Amino acid sequence: MVIQSAGKRLTIFVTLLIFIAVLFFSWFALREFNRGLSDGFDQAIYRQIVWSTLHGRLFWCSLIGESGAVDLMMHTNLTLLFFMPFFKFFNSPEAFLLMHAFFLAIAAWPVYLIAREKISPPAGVLFAVLYLTNTFTIQALIEGFQTRSLSVPIFFLAFYLLIKERYLWFNWALVVLCLTHEVNCLVVFMLGIYVICVQRRFKHGLAISFLSLGWFMLIVKLLFPYFGNTLPLGALEFMGQGRMLYGAHEILAYCFLHPLEILQRCFSTVKLDYFLRLFLPLGFLSLASPAELIIGLPVFLQNFLLSQRLTGVESPRYTMTVLPFIFISAIYSAAYISKKFKSKWEYVLVLVIVCWSLSVYRFIRDPGYNPRFMQISAPVTKETAFHRQALKTIVRLVPPKASVSADLRALPFLAGRFELYDIPLRIREVDYVLIDKKETSISPRAAVSEKEYLETVEQLLASSNYTIAGSSDGIILLKKGK
Repeated sequence: MVIQSAGKRLTIFVTLLIFIAVLFFSWFALREFNRGLSDGFDQAIYRQIVWSTLHGRLFWCSLIGESGAVDLMMHTNLTLLFFMPFFKFFNSPEAFLLMHAFFLAIAAWPVYLIAREKISPPAGVLFAVLYLTNTFTIQALIEGFQTRSLSVPIFFLAFYLLIKERYLWFNWALVVLCLTHEVNCLVVFMLGIYVICVQRRFKHGLAISFLSLGWFMLIVKLLFPYFGNTLPLGALEFMGQGRMLYGAHEILAYCFLHPLEILQRCFSTVKLDYFLRLFLPLGFLSLASPAELIIGLPVFLQNFLLSQRLTGVESPRYTMTVLPFIFISAIYSAAYISKKFKSKWEYVLVLVIVCWSLSVYRFIRDPGYNPRFMQISAPVTKETAFHRQALKTIVRLVPPKASVSADLRALPFLAGRFELYDIPLRIREVDYVLIDKKETSISPRAAVSEKEYLETVEQLLASSNYTIAGSSDGIILLKKGK
């Protein structure tokens, strides 16, 4: 009775902890967004996809390519359809951030359940706290809304349903995962292999692997090309001998023919640093349980072998899909140690806490670890708040149906339209141009330097083809025509 009572108290504590985390994550995400630190470009893409779908053009986004395209040519963000009723009434940049914060925080609950099941309720609390304070979780909050982050609680929940043998709900969770992002299909494929080899459910695991891989091939071979993507695997960004390789056969052949180069890629300084960032917070426990860790093999291969975008704040979006299995494998390792070496369990806890502390310390202190985070500790100045409010005021002057080319930070507020472009793209063709001379933020897709961009701005301001429709604190709204 005493043990059950203690377990209930810990469950209540974790529930309260997650509630507080939801509130804090929400406040934190909104705070960083209002300071202009979140990725305005991606936030605008997701909001425009939802807005366009609600207004009759399924997954349309003018920010993809030079003239716009259907997002299904690049990603399968189909779970956004489930949230359309919510976004119909709350379609604002802040609504996306609040949903993102909620999903990231609520993932701590299945983390607690898995650790409680495999070890003990106190261990469940520990791993829930470790997840909520994990550097990638915090980075994902700063980065802003990403559908890959929505997968995190679902992966945790799916694994918990698997170990509890609730197979019907487990299968439904896998379906949702496959609809959320195309890379999830490959992870689900590996989960099917896990069901075969570890759970000893051959038919069930074979069906999971076969269907998930089949859906992935359908996406790559039919869905992406149907909506206009002739290079569906371009996101892998595999460079070989100065050229981009896209086909799986090309990549595999290159890896086979250039083994030394591949080893150099995997063990470069950047990749080794990324390895530390992944496994140090949990005291490298994940490495002691390879059966669970290998479920995330497709993402590990993508990140360590193929992807070149593992520096700074870009790494969370490529990591969140595999984060659940780093935690699950660490929980399984801790469960084995706690049962096999009970007298050594306290030393393991000390090791994890020390490693977690080192990880957090570096996250806070090292400017190269997360450049955006270094700006978080600084207070929100009156100047920053005034400039952000000025931006929102100027944005309201743009008519709902007008075409716009705008500064990156303004894009999320203008995404409720079919024609929106990131400045300086389409700058001479749209009805309105929004320029921020005080905090210039040029599109990463623009093939111009900041100096060239500023020269273009001066030409627009001097042009007789545009009139100033609004101006405040260095933010200028130009209207085409007199």
